[in-house]
This record gives sequence, C-alpha cells and structure tokens, in this order.
Amino acid sequence: MPPGHRARRVAVSTVTATAAAVALSWVLAPAATAPTGPLRLAAAAAPADPGRPTERELRKRLDELNTEAERLTERFNKARVELAKARRAERDAAKTAAELEAKAAPARAQLGRLAAASYMSGGPDALFLASGDAEALSASAYLVQNQTAALGRLQAQIDQADRAQRVAAAKAAQAEQAAAQVKTARKAAKAKVDEVVKQLDKLTTTKAKDPRTGLTATVKGSGLPAKMARKALTKLGSPYVWGAAGPNSFDCSGLVVWAYAQVGKKGLPHYTGDLYQLGRKVSRSELRSGDLVYFGSDLHHMGIYLSDGKYLHAPQTGDVVKISRLSDRSDYAGANRIS
Repeated sequence: MPPGHRARRVAVSTVTATAAAVALSWVLAPAATAPTGPLRLAAAAAPADPGRPTERELRKRLDELNTEAERLTERFNKARVELAKARRAERDAAKTAAELEAKAAPARAQLGRLAAASYMSGGPDALFLASGDAEALSASAYLVQNQTAALGRLQAQIDQADRAQRVAAAKAAQAEQAAAQVKTARKAAKAKVDEVVKQLDKLTTTKAKDPRTGLTATVKGSGLPAKMARKALTKLGSPYVWGAAGPNSFDCSGLVVWAYAQVGKKGLPHYTGDLYQLGRKVSRSELRSGDLVYFGSDLHHMGIYLSDGKYLHAPQTGDVVKISRLSDRSDYAGANRIS
C-alpha cells in the first residue's frame, strides 16, 4: 500500500433465504478522495430450509393479506357511516317525541281541568251526548270534546315518534355490532400482515458497522426504502462534496438521490425541501429502515434512518458518509417515507 494511505474495512452482512452472510470490503483512500479499489463480494451459501416459506411466497401472501385488509377497512368505514346515520336518526326521533310530549302535557292538564269543571256542573253524561251534535252540548262539554280529539291526534304523533325511535335504536345497535365485528376482523387481518412482514424482515436483514465511528446498525425490511438504505450503506467512507450526487462523493441529499436511483426510483429532486414534500410523513416513534430524517427548521441537512436511533448521512466538507446517532442532534425536524 502506498505511503500515506490507510486501510479501512467495512463489513455489511445480509441474511436472506439462501445466504447466511455477505461481507463487503474495500480499500479506501484518505477522507479527501473516493474509494479506488473494486468492491469485492464474498457470499457463503446456506441450504434453504424446506419448512420455511421463501421470500417470493411471503410476498405473495402479503399481497393477499393487504387486499383482504383493504376490503375489511372499507367495510369498517361503511359500518361507521351507517352507525352514525342510525344514531342520528335515533336522536332525531327522540327529540321529536320529547317535543310532542312537551306539547301534550299542558293539553292533558287543560283537559283534566275542563273535565272536572264539567263534571261538577252537570255530570259526566253532559260531556258526550249520544247524538254527537256539537250544538247539543254545553259550551264546556264541547270544549272538552274538542280538546280530547286534539290530544288524541297529538298522542298518535307521539306514538309514531316513539316507534321511530325504537326502530332507529334497533338499527343503531345492529350497526354498532356490525362495526365491532368488522373492526375485530380488520385487527386480525392486520396482525397477519404484521406477522408476514416480520418474517420478511428476518429474511432480509442487513448489519453494518462504521469503523470510523464504531457504530453498528441494522437495516430490516424488503421494501424500496430498505433497499435504498442498503445501497447507501455501500458508500460508507465516501467523501462529502457540496452538490455531489455520486457515484464517489456526495452531499446529504445527493446520497439519497443516488441511492434511490440504484433501486429504480430515478429523478428525485436534489434538494432537502422538495424531498421532504414527497411520500408520507412519519413520526419519530414510527421510524423504519430507509426513512428519511431531516434537521434544522430550514431542513438544511438530512440523512437515512437505519435502526436503533442511528442514521447514515454525508455530514459536511472534510467529512465522509458515516453512521451517527439521532440523539447527538438537537435540531431534528421530521421524517418521511418514500416508497
């Protein structure tokens, strides 16, 4: 090795269905220059476990479960809408019945007073004559008969409102039961999805160690972000150069743009602000391998989340692509996931 050069070794091992470990190593020049030696891969094949599903089988199963989960989600959404309608109808019917009852109460009281007065003045027979002729009734008896008829009509409306309330309550109960059943089924489907994802993660786990910082991290998952993170890891030790996007030097967003291009997602904007607008936002507690993390209120820096609170990034001039801890920074601004 020429004088002034240092040897550096980075090991990245990937566990797959047929490979127990892959070791990546290369010879790097000083921090100011890019790696010059060819990347050498050494793979030790492990016999496949006939009792364990392959990655292809797991992906197929995952697609099926996701389709099932989507259907259950829409059924759940429909059940929630129907439950809301049923409860609204129940409330409306109860309100109508209460309003009618409020109107009937004084009418009943008035009828009671009139009936009592008529009874005291002429007896109950004077209230309702057999002929039914209003002119044949005393004024008070006619008034009682009129009030009785009005109260009867009001009571019919109250009875109708009560029936509507009972029907609405029954529908609300049915809708609530249906929503609960679909929610339970959706929860079970999600558990199945999570289990298959865990199995896939076990088949596709990559471990890396940064000899410069001494930090180790693990990339889990088989989705596009995790694949991008694995590609980015192959550039550990590459120098930071402002405005560079590979293949031998990078700035912070350039590393992301280059890594995504290697896994088929080309043309991403070489600017942290635009990258932050893509994909979907994720909370810090939801971070997964391959999520993009941002720093500063103006998003002046970014990196690629790996695992266990560690991320890969191209920091600044004079430094190299390396693994760092999120906890070492106080200006964490957010994260997103681009799939």
